Amino acid sequence: MKFCVSCGHELGVGRFCTNCGHPIDRAPTDAGWRTDTAERPAIPPSPRFPLFADEVEEPPPAPEPPYAEHRGPRPPWGMWALVALALVAVAGLGIWLVSDGDDPAGAGRTGPRDSASTQDGPGSSDSGRPSASTDPSGVTAGAKVEVPDTAPPGQDISGKPVDYEAANMLDGIPETTWRMPGDGTGKEIVLTLAGDTRLRSVGLINGYAKTARDGRGRELDWYHGNRRTDRVEWVFDDGSTVTQDLEDTTGVQSVDVDITTTTVTLRLVSVSAPGTGRAARDYTAISEVSLVGAG
Repeated sequence: MKFCVSCGHELGVGRFCTNCGHPIDRAPTDAGWRTDTAERPAIPPSPRFPLFADEVEEPPPAPEPPYAEHRGPRPPWGMWALVALALVAVAGLGIWLVSDGDDPAGAGRTGPRDSASTQDGPGSSDSGRPSASTDPSGVTAGAKVEVPDTAPPGQDISGKPVDYEAANMLDGIPETTWRMPGDGTGKEIVLTLAGDTRLRSVGLINGYAKTARDGRGRELDWYHGNRRTDRVEWVFDDGSTVTQDLEDTTGVQSVDVDITTTTVTLRLVSVSAPGTGRAARDYTAISEVSLVGAG
């Protein structure tokens, strides 16, 4: 193995040292030994290649989402409030359209009592037909009445208040009624006259003699929807009793008597079950009582 006499670098093939360029066969001399022909250009240092990290540039900013430039202004909150109110109104209208009118759900509310003359009187559009009013003058109009119970007031399909007070049996208007919750079988209604009165007939309308039409024009038959009285007993001061069987009709059904009395007790011997369908209600109702004097 040979080494350069000038720099000690291991020699390879060729005439010159690959490290310093000294001729292999020439001993080193002083600094001026080199000739123009012996000189070689200095080997330029190896170029420095930048590391991968040097080439990394700052990443460009992320582009805006493609939908951002198409996004329109949000609707104001007031618009949503209007939409919500419209939905509530539509729902309320739907409930009204399917309402039965004589709804017990509204019966719990209290309010001033309407007089009989303002509630679905003769010719009322809610009744669906002209009423055949009985004459409240004379004996019936002057009587006082006591009942075992009274249903709370409600509203008709027009939203008007309707009550079911005992006085409705004495007002001569068939489409107003007294009624009590549930089965009235065995209950008694006591009528007190102005004084000793001779009677020639007694009678009653044995149910709620009223019809109506809902928002879709369908008829609601309250007479067959509520309970009706099938049999009654009329009891007078002297203890005499007259039994009356009643038919399925909204007219006044009377029985002849000839008795003088101050009180008349109407005993409900038999009461029907509630009706069926949309007008079904579990109330016992009597629209009118008729007491006709002899003189």
